[in-house]
Amino acid sequence: MTEHAFHTEWIPLQNRFYRMAFYMLESEADAKDAVQELYLKLWNLRDHLEMVQNPSAYGTMLLKNLCIDRIRRARPTEEPDEAVALEAPPDEALENRERLKEVKAFIEDLPPTQKKLLQLRFFKGLTYEEIARKTGLSPLNIRVQVSLARKKLKQRL
Repeated sequence: MTEHAFHTEWIPLQNRFYRMAFYMLESEADAKDAVQELYLKLWNLRDHLEMVQNPSAYGTMLLKNLCIDRIRRARPTEEPDEAVALEAPPDEALENRERLKEVKAFIEDLPPTQKKLLQLRFFKGLTYEEIARKTGLSPLNIRVQVSLARKKLKQRL
């Protein structure tokens, strides 16, 4: 595929690809990066693009996979890892493991909203503003709910 053919066939789809990436990644910068990565991939595949029947569908499929890969790479673990409890000396490791089980059980007993907000804040590492965008709650309400959840956990521990 020539450079001119690439520009006339693929570049007009840029806005469609950006909207899809923004929908999946929920970030303007990440969406722009994903679209740029898509176009780099397409350019590297330009010799094979002449066989593509539907450029929009093909590009959408590639972009979807790129976005999913970005989401997977960016997502920290949702729950504390037991490996952290095992880093201590053997006698402390057993104690830490038991403590971790207690904390997990206490978190499970929290009201669903508090449990979700606590997990988003501490296990996924999101800021209050990011949580507000995901949940639709106000940052102030989130701070209060997270504070209440922490107080309940401290009382039980």
